[in-house]
Order: sequence, then C-alpha cells, then structure tokens
Amino acid sequence: MLGGMTKPRAVLFDIGSTLWRSPPEHPDALTFCYGQGLLILAQNMPTPPEIDPLIETVEGYLAEWEEIWRTDAGQVEQRPTAEFVAEALKRLNLSLAPRPLAAFTDMIMETSVFTAMHEPPEPGMKEAMVALNRVRGLRLGCVSNAFMSAITLHRIMEERGFGPYLDLTVSSCDLGIRKPHPAIYEDAVKKMGFPAEETIFVGDRLDADIEGPAALGMRTVLSHQYRQEDPAKARVQPGHVIGHLSELPGYIDTLIED
Repeated sequence: MLGGMTKPRAVLFDIGSTLWRSPPEHPDALTFCYGQGLLILAQNMPTPPEIDPLIETVEGYLAEWEEIWRTDAGQVEQRPTAEFVAEALKRLNLSLAPRPLAAFTDMIMETSVFTAMHEPPEPGMKEAMVALNRVRGLRLGCVSNAFMSAITLHRIMEERGFGPYLDLTVSSCDLGIRKPHPAIYEDAVKKMGFPAEETIFVGDRLDADIEGPAALGMRTVLSHQYRQEDPAKARVQPGHVIGHLSELPGYIDTLIED
C-alpha cells in the first residue's frame, strides 16, 4: 500500500484522441478500401453503386451514430457493425446477404488502418509507451468505443508503433456494450489480471474515461493532448491531467514513490 492506495501495475487507454489524433479518413484509404468493397458488391448484385456516393452514404451514416453516442452517454448498447452498414446500404436501395455483408463490412473497416499508415509518427509517443511497459514493467491495454473490432484496433496501434507494448484491446464492437457502462471496464480489468485499484485509466472524455473507470475504483488521468474537456465540469474529478502522453510516466512515478 502506498499513500493509502495500492501500487499501480496496469494502465488502460482510450484510443481515439488519446493514443492517436483520430484524423479524418485519408482519401487514398477510403478509395482503396471502398474500391475493394465494391468488388464484393459487384459479385453480389447486378448494378453496384458508384464509389463516391457509396463512401458518402456509409461514412455519413456511421458518423450520425457516432454523434448520437457522443451526445448521449446513456446509450451504451451497440449492435454488430454489419447491421449499421446494412442500414446505410438501404439508403442506396442496396441489400446484401449476411456473408457478403460481413466481408464488405470488414473491408471498409480497414480504412482506419490504412489511414494510420499515412499518419507521420508523433514525437514522444512511442518513447512514453516504452517507458511505461519496458522500463516500469506496467501492463498496458486499450478500451475503445468503436465500430472496428479489437483486432482491427490493435492493427491501428501497430501502425502507430504501439503494438509491441499492448497486452490487450477491448472494443465495444465485440462486446456489444460501450463506455461508460461498467461491463466494458470490468472485461478489460479481468483480462489484464489486476484489480481496478491497481489500474490507471487514461482518456480524453470525462464521462467515458474518467467517471466510468473511477466508479470501479480505478485511478484516472485526463488527456488534453488532442481534446480539452474541462475537468471542472466533471461529476468526478480526474486524478491527474496531462497535456501529452510523455507526461504520464513521470506522474506514475509519483504514485509509486509516494
């Protein structure tokens, strides 16, 4: 016990706007992935759509749901991503059988992986992950609200150079439950192998990354690297605020040495 609390042994991260800036999908990534998706459509329907309205419709529909979830944290259930894609295709008067629908969905979810390939490295980020995992021996993982599976999210992290330092990734897409529902944090903590009291959660959102994890007994860190939510507006105050991931190892040192 240190300072009345247990020594931190694990760190869980949000992904979007925490471990990378979540830029708009790169145009080349959209063209390539949806182009591959069009090949699937062409094999399963007599007249496939043009690529531009296909991208605009599907990406627009998914963005509508992201906005719904962003403005209403009470909506914590998440259906399989293929169902959202099917609803988007209906706007183009298109429908697919389950197997080609799944293949098309998997292909267009690759867009973020290809976007991550186009993003230049960010100074200090990989070094911070090395300091946390290799130097301090902390287990690291990710918990993300996303349309992409945990496998796809991990591939994004690999493209950013973080893959070797992450022990697990939990996605709301796979679990069917989104942050801030306690079940998604409980799933990650169980898989990490350490209790919540020995885990730090790092993210950019007050509801999903501070209030939710704190309710389970985790220490919390609010990141202002890409987004700046005002901690004064939180129902639960974060344990610490960082402006860049490179500040996290030093803060954790203060907990260990307290």
